[in-house]
Amino acid sequence: MPAINEYNPLEFFVNVWIVIMTMWSPELTGRTGPRYIAIADALASDIEAGRLGAGDQLPTHRALADSLGVTVGTITRAYAEAARRGLVGGEVGRGTYVRGQPDRGNALFAMSRKAEHRPNTPLIADMRHNFAPRLAQDDSINRAMTAIAAENIEALLAYQTHEGMREHRAAGAEWVAMGGVAAEPERLLVTCGGQHGTAVAFNTLLEPGDTLLTEALTYPGVRTLARMQRLRIQGVAMDSEGLIPEAFEAACRQGSPRALYCMPTMQNPTGTMMPVERRRRIADIAERHGVAIIEDDVYGYLIDNAPPPLSTFAPTQGYYLTSLSKCIAPGLRIGYLVVPSGQSDRFLPAMQATVWMASPILAEIARRLIADGSAHRMAEARRQEARARQNLARHALGALGWRANPVGLHGWLRLSDPWRADDFAIAAAAKGAPVTPIGAFAVTRTKEQAVRICLGAASDRACLARALGELAGLLVAAPEPYLSVV
Repeated sequence: MPAINEYNPLEFFVNVWIVIMTMWSPELTGRTGPRYIAIADALASDIEAGRLGAGDQLPTHRALADSLGVTVGTITRAYAEAARRGLVGGEVGRGTYVRGQPDRGNALFAMSRKAEHRPNTPLIADMRHNFAPRLAQDDSINRAMTAIAAENIEALLAYQTHEGMREHRAAGAEWVAMGGVAAEPERLLVTCGGQHGTAVAFNTLLEPGDTLLTEALTYPGVRTLARMQRLRIQGVAMDSEGLIPEAFEAACRQGSPRALYCMPTMQNPTGTMMPVERRRRIADIAERHGVAIIEDDVYGYLIDNAPPPLSTFAPTQGYYLTSLSKCIAPGLRIGYLVVPSGQSDRFLPAMQATVWMASPILAEIARRLIADGSAHRMAEARRQEARARQNLARHALGALGWRANPVGLHGWLRLSDPWRADDFAIAAAAKGAPVTPIGAFAVTRTKEQAVRICLGAASDRACLARALGELAGLLVAAPEPYLSVV
């Protein structure tokens, strides 16, 4: 028998093979600082990005050490650091396993470990959150609520049908028509906002184990929903015009997916806008392969003369989602899900199981705002504010990798070497201007280094300009570890 700690080539190669073929291996390229911290950071990034889920087994200390070419002690320290952060646990006979994301928040909202060490950093603007900007007080909602309170509201306080009252669905049909979707009220369901509409669509159209296609970079909430429903999520390649048709066709042929979730208009996080002809091609592929298209159009209200929604080109496979929460008020949790003719009843069990019905009182407020034109006016005001804020972003970051729609409330900042997305996010948080790194959106590993910057949550344009100035200053400087190199 070999002596303890004696090098065993066979054991070494077996351990490496196990890690490569069946287990997690961290991406350490570009990570600075102590090796054990880099491994723990990589583990956190993979959990946040959904590449590792709760209960996933991690390699043994020896196997991962051999794979990475480090000592067993380094892996022991890395796992101990991950355990300190609440990322992993260990049991006798089970080894080390993923606990999941820390209790303090998900990938989109959790601060990085290093940023948390600076609790006294004054916050200039939190640019992680994709909120609509607050505008001058508009009393339209107050008037609607006062009018409702003065009437007999017994019906609004009672149980209603799962899909919503007909007058509320008719108002929704009027609203989505302004976005290019012509639909009878019978094709609409009133939802509790866009996220709820997405959950209802997933629950109805997909079964556990089904494959869901998304853009390679997608809204983190979708990954959370997919994980909760035990779906297999697969990213499809994108370019500057959004989803690539050839990549979508290949995914349809190879994996038998059931649905595609996408944002053709003002894509989150990149802000790309899919051209009309590409929408036609994507819809044709989906129709031929029987793949449902779940189109999220919550930012469509920002665009004047936007292309027709993708779902309108797929009459039998297109499902359209929108919400008033982004364009009117986040507390007005009302959205609309438009389904193909004759399919509404399929979605009623999911509505019943999740909320029974969207709040009739909120739906009535929405109906009145749509009917008297207030909703359109408020959306237009936010569109103008978004344009002004994008001008500030373009002035500060336009020559530094900024990419965004001229009226978008978020944009995509590509980073140049030696910046890594996680490091930039940590540095930005330390400056009082936190942003979201690419790992929160990536469905699969990517070498691209970028961050999403949201412009709406800043209290005013002056705060936004100051925060953008801090980010611009970071971009022209090197990360801290490099500044000390002579």
